[in-house]
Amino acid sequence: MVGSTMTLSEQMAALDRLVKRIDEISSLPDIAMRVIEVVSSPDSAVADLRLIVESDPALVARILRTANSSAYGLSTRVDSIHRAIALLGFNAVKDLAVTASIAQIFKDKTNIGTYSRAALWKHLVCVAVASRMIASRSGIQEFDEAYMCGLLHDIGIVLMDQHNHKGFLEVVEAISTEEPTLVTERRILGFDHTQLGSEVSQRWGFPTSVLQTIKYHHDTSRCDPEVRPIAQAVEVANFFCTKKNITAMGLMNIPAPAGETFAALSIGRNELKVLFQDLDIELEKSRDLYEL
Repeated sequence: MVGSTMTLSEQMAALDRLVKRIDEISSLPDIAMRVIEVVSSPDSAVADLRLIVESDPALVARILRTANSSAYGLSTRVDSIHRAIALLGFNAVKDLAVTASIAQIFKDKTNIGTYSRAALWKHLVCVAVASRMIASRSGIQEFDEAYMCGLLHDIGIVLMDQHNHKGFLEVVEAISTEEPTLVTERRILGFDHTQLGSEVSQRWGFPTSVLQTIKYHHDTSRCDPEVRPIAQAVEVANFFCTKKNITAMGLMNIPAPAGETFAALSIGRNELKVLFQDLDIELEKSRDLYEL
């Protein structure tokens, strides 16, 4: 039964069945869940992050390899998480820890039509970097939160790929530049990746800013006012990266954000051009992140 012939209750039932199946399996690695929990808590301290990261030697190795890369341009070699925090700062190491812990689920070299899991991973990291840059330049006080929101905004896509692979194949075969991917997903599955991602993330206990960004990054006017600025930064970042052909599904088929979104972020025509150009520099500096 295709999504377009389902009743609303049937669509919600299909979504609920998939969410329950994913929840039982727990798709994210345990270390990723623990890292996200600690970096999302305002009460967390440097010692809390160190304790979790240092319990996973593979995660430590990935973080140190990236910290010693050209992206950070350090003249001194980083040989411990303590040293990384001292040289890079807590926020930079938080971003590294979240990125490195999630990277594991994208190691599978899945390629179907225009979609590849590696390209989706690059898209997520680039949107994360762009989100933080846009949020910072727009004067958003919690701009550091924008990185994780950007990194996880399309988590629903990889969940579809992993746990509803047959339906996902149908979506990949049907997507085109003629309609947004969300519309194709709803037509075939009865729900879309924003609904799936937000439902699963809620069960995983993700913070409100991440939940609402996942759910509304294609229509941030629906976000609660207190988290809307970060979601708007992610929406613009998603559009920028897609325009640079760093796409989630291999197609440039997402509409531009509404003018009100740019206005809310204080991005005028001149600022828009500067941001779009400067993003290339930021993404090049961050290459080692999406090659984790």
